[in-house]
Amino acid sequence: YIIHCQKYSPRMEYMDTSDTPWCWYYLADCGQWHQFEDDPDLPFSSEAVENFYLKNSKAVLNTSSFSYKGQIDFSGNFCAFSCSHEHSPEYQTVDRYVKTDGLLDRTILSINRIQNLDLWELYCRKKKQLMRIQGIKEIQERRLFHGTDIKNVDYICKYNFDVRLAGQHHGHVFGKGIYFAKHAALAGKYSKSSLEPLPVYGGKTQLVHSGETKIIFLARVMTGKPVAGESDFQKPDHRNPENLHDSCVDVVSHPKIFVIFDPNQIYPEYVIQYS
Repeated sequence: YIIHCQKYSPRMEYMDTSDTPWCWYYLADCGQWHQFEDDPDLPFSSEAVENFYLKNSKAVLNTSSFSYKGQIDFSGNFCAFSCSHEHSPEYQTVDRYVKTDGLLDRTILSINRIQNLDLWELYCRKKKQLMRIQGIKEIQERRLFHGTDIKNVDYICKYNFDVRLAGQHHGHVFGKGIYFAKHAALAGKYSKSSLEPLPVYGGKTQLVHSGETKIIFLARVMTGKPVAGESDFQKPDHRNPENLHDSCVDVVSHPKIFVIFDPNQIYPEYVIQYS
């Protein structure tokens, strides 16, 4: 969830808002804001969140319920919730997508929803910009996979993928951008096995398995109108001054690999750890 704070007052004519209550909201996966009181899964109310915030605006609030556990970092507007219960609807939905659509035949150990207000706002702003420029009402979005080392998880959750680091270890066959795969099985080939615990809560670690594990991200990606990529491409329309395309792919008709050159077209949603 992303935490959002909003003041509400039925009397807009008064400028003194010192006694106006603060209402806390979270951004659900459907893209809608919900007040905390409306969600029975959350173990606290909007008032409780506000009281905690007033005591220490730089603190971290630990949360737990039947379906989730996580932390709200007030200092960074950053929140990470773990879909800890394998029987929760969200966990089952993501698990099924990874295995069925992602073709991953492995044991999933944990699924963590990582949502960040700053990254979400940048993503939404980019989406509106592209639709306005292209004169369209909808732009193609996909849920795609990205394999990486466990040491990169905390940075990606906070700051998103970094195009400057793209291709350092695996090259750039279809362009010098950030690579995503249609299938989790393919993305997993670019994830290095590790014995290290998973950093998900602002750098803190979570050990869910004593053996070697791998990490993949499931991200929301604005692929828009794709074009076949080449190794020297630094943007989709590398040799064209007009920005006619939004991403590069391996094969336009049936793409399995996508290359994004602007991180604002990416929103990391889940970190998946498997053995």
